[in-house]
Amino acid sequence: MHAILEHFARAAVARAMEANINELSALWGHALGAEFHDGPDVTWFVSGLPFELCNGVIRADFASENLERTIEATLTLLMARQVPMAWVVSPSTRPADLGRRLQASGWTLDDEAPGMAADLLTLGEPLLAPSGLAIERVEDEEALKSWMRTVVLGSDLPERVFTLLLKVVAQHGFRRHASVRYYLGWLNAEPVATSLLFLGGGVAGIYNVATLAHARRLGVGTAMTLAALREARAMGYRIATLQSSPMGLNVYRRLGFQAYGTFSFYFWPGKANG
Repeated sequence: MHAILEHFARAAVARAMEANINELSALWGHALGAEFHDGPDVTWFVSGLPFELCNGVIRADFASENLERTIEATLTLLMARQVPMAWVVSPSTRPADLGRRLQASGWTLDDEAPGMAADLLTLGEPLLAPSGLAIERVEDEEALKSWMRTVVLGSDLPERVFTLLLKVVAQHGFRRHASVRYYLGWLNAEPVATSLLFLGGGVAGIYNVATLAHARRLGVGTAMTLAALREARAMGYRIATLQSSPMGLNVYRRLGFQAYGTFSFYFWPGKANG
């Protein structure tokens, strides 16, 4: 457990943001029943499921000694699994040119996102929520299924991802976890938006802010983000973090979020070498 971070020293915020992502990724991997490796150089998990975010590298800190050999051995081991994978390259990742090395080995840069943080005590809070919007905490399996359906549609993910998530829920059911809170937004009795709060690394991480296309530009995404931020503040958290999509960047800036580094997401499609 990390103590709640109370100050905004740049390096400390970046480390806490990375810890939040790492802890959430590990929790997700354990929920999938994945195989884990947590060594001094690299942390990864492999569930074997055919989706990039169900397998991958959480942390990489390759020391200068035997650098080339260690990276090559890690890539060979992971790519031999022949399943789709993700690799998160964050501000503290070493070596600094790891992204270039991944691309040279056939990995694709899927996205680059600014890692952002905000002071929950000085949060910019719009006064009005969209008319007809109701936000609820997900508390059972049926609500979780609605949440997953909405996040898949709102994030423009393939339908197969929803099918995969349903299989995970069918196997494990809905499990409450002290660090995780799901929020589902209903607009005129239709589920249209999601957000997720993860408490880890001493900060409140915001994830999965997604809105269906026909409900965008109404302030729904802002309201979903604020629901999570306010709950984190009520629990005593001072700093909120997230990784912003281009669509959400201006919204988060209005709420008081500022950039603290870049997170890059590389994907491996799962093809065999050669």
